[in-house]
Amino acid sequence: MATANPLERIFSVDYKSKIQPIISVCIWGKGLENLNRPEGVTIDDTTGDIYVADSGNNSVKVFDDNGKIIFKFGDEEGEGKMYGPIGLAIYRERILISQSSNSILNYQVNGNFISRIGKQGGGELEFDHPSGLTFDDSNGDIYICDSSNVRIQILSKELTYKSHFGQDTLEYPVDVKLSKEFIYILDQSNPCLHLYNYDFILQKSFISRGYGLQLNYPWFFYIDTSNNIVITDIGSISIFNSQYELIHEVSLSDPSGVTLDNRGRVIVVCEAFEKLCLHVL
Repeated sequence: MATANPLERIFSVDYKSKIQPIISVCIWGKGLENLNRPEGVTIDDTTGDIYVADSGNNSVKVFDDNGKIIFKFGDEEGEGKMYGPIGLAIYRERILISQSSNSILNYQVNGNFISRIGKQGGGELEFDHPSGLTFDDSNGDIYICDSSNVRIQILSKELTYKSHFGQDTLEYPVDVKLSKEFIYILDQSNPCLHLYNYDFILQKSFISRGYGLQLNYPWFFYIDTSNNIVITDIGSISIFNSQYELIHEVSLSDPSGVTLDNRGRVIVVCEAFEKLCLHVL
């Protein structure tokens, strides 16, 4: 579920009249503090720590809320071996990681490996290019974008299969978020945001081509408790209010993961410059 970080302050004239600084805290490389093709990003709401899927370095990097590296994790061998991490989601003391090897890794937030599920395929607990994922805070269920299988796969908190949906309406789902009433799914091939109810029935598709806004290659998004939305696209991050009206846009080169921290800052990772950017609101 979305955390209590409303974005309404962005809508003010005073905010939009200012040039907001981007603080870049990482550069390309293979060192502890460096990133190489970063993908997803998430926040541990308990500590404020920032978790980044460092895809090119086959690890997850953990930074404090000032962007200082704390530690990294990702086993190099065995069941916990990390290969091309993409999406991240934290639920209590554990973090789930989707990866390009078509599996899901289950770690503790301190970097200790717990378990691994999944393999290539289209059946239950099988994946083809999994990407964004999220937890349902009410029961621990996990929603996973099984992108090339064109579906959202739902697992229990014990990582057992529950159901799937979306194959009749989606084209290439890349990220998923939950509100109290709805499931939001970002589609990359048909660039738009879909809204489903919890009976898995499509209610509406919006922020799409033909409605006054061009999304070219969206990748990740964040939605707050008031249903305001931040979406990363190929050359920008765009912020919308709950009526899906574009409020603010920031030009960035190839942003991927995006979230909002407890200090009210948009946290963006950029693939082009291999940087973690703290966009101060």
